Amino acid sequence: MIVNMSCIVRSALELKTAGAEILQTAISLEVVTQTLSGVDCRHRIYDAVTTWLMFLGQVLAPDHSCRNAVTQARAARLIGPKTSVHTGAYCQARDRLPEATLHVLAAGLGAHLTQSERVAERWHGRPVKVVDGSSTSLPDTPANQAAYPQPSAQATGCGFPVLYLCTLMSLASGALLDFTVGGSAGGELALWRQLWGLLESGDIVLGDRLYCGYADLALLRARGVDVVARLGRRKTDFRKGRIFCLQDHLTSWACPKLPPAWLGTQALPAAMPMRELRFRVEVPGFRTETITLATTLTDPEKYSKEDLAALYFQRWQMELRLRDIKSVLGMDKLRTTTPERVRKELWMYLAAYNLIRTLMYAAAQRKKVPLARISFQGCRQRLLAAAARRCSAQAFRSLYRRLLRELAHDLNPDRPFRIEPRAVKRRMKQYDLMVQPRAVLRRKLMGAA
Repeated sequence: MIVNMSCIVRSALELKTAGAEILQTAISLEVVTQTLSGVDCRHRIYDAVTTWLMFLGQVLAPDHSCRNAVTQARAARLIGPKTSVHTGAYCQARDRLPEATLHVLAAGLGAHLTQSERVAERWHGRPVKVVDGSSTSLPDTPANQAAYPQPSAQATGCGFPVLYLCTLMSLASGALLDFTVGGSAGGELALWRQLWGLLESGDIVLGDRLYCGYADLALLRARGVDVVARLGRRKTDFRKGRIFCLQDHLTSWACPKLPPAWLGTQALPAAMPMRELRFRVEVPGFRTETITLATTLTDPEKYSKEDLAALYFQRWQMELRLRDIKSVLGMDKLRTTTPERVRKELWMYLAAYNLIRTLMYAAAQRKKVPLARISFQGCRQRLLAAAARRCSAQAFRSLYRRLLRELAHDLNPDRPFRIEPRAVKRRMKQYDLMVQPRAVLRRKLMGAA
């Protein structure tokens, strides 16, 4: 399976969509080999490139075990058929992969996918990048607890370490540009500022009310980056300022008297022009009926109130795509036992997600179908099925074209205003919740016997 995945990569590089490259050279094995060239100079069964390919196939497969990764590699002749079935050597090879290198490869896939976007697919011709926070659960080991402690509300020995994430995603293609990680709740904004290096002048950042602080907006505006975010605690009065239309005006925000401590010696402007607008969500079943936005896009002729409302409505795509990488791929519960291994696993999930999004984007461009209607799970299943076949590079090119054609034909149903209750019908098993450490409960069981 995994050895032929490299054939998918090679074949995809030579194909073209309607005027846009399907994949960039960052995904080619030549670039992977060059990036990993300094990892290990010894001749090994599990060299760096082989290990990276096995690791990628491991996070893509429904069975994430190392045993399955070794079994699939043996079946695909990526490693010799006489290689030991035990996983110790493969796990040691994964430990030798540098975390920074895995990060570079994963983020590079997202960056090159973003660069392949066409101007017509972007909002008013400008790239929109969506920011949001998330988290993932880790195995309960002392090392993980020390780096990423469990929530304080959970009793000691009864919870799991939690790794908090801040994610930045391209709205047009769905590429995940990067994660920043932390070990405590409430530090999402600090993680967000670490992602500012990925923003370029002309970008538009789309976020919720957490990203609507004066200092952040002013500093991003100085970089040439505009923001569209839900208004936070600041009060607004649509009777004041320059009124564009009903509940849409231009106002001036004053700088807070006490600047935030993280700002250091950076100076903020005394005042900043901001546009505020409010609209109602008339779709039955939506939790929020009235939404107030704040934005640095102050031109009402170029950016109408209706356009801004429609843009914020697309922020829901971020939630759906995070669901893809967490629930479909399985990143909601990582499986490694040390912080360094956890982060390596995280970067491989990022690489796997961006690989699938690249194939989805290629299929959407080739057949001119909406990207949002191509199934993420369907793409993953067809990718694994195609990778399991052994054939020549020429035959694989035809297989790849068929893969894109099937993805474009097997679309998710278009249900923009579907109404479903936010409730679970299937009952959980009636097990007691663990409110004491496992060792204490085990001793009680032994005493009862």
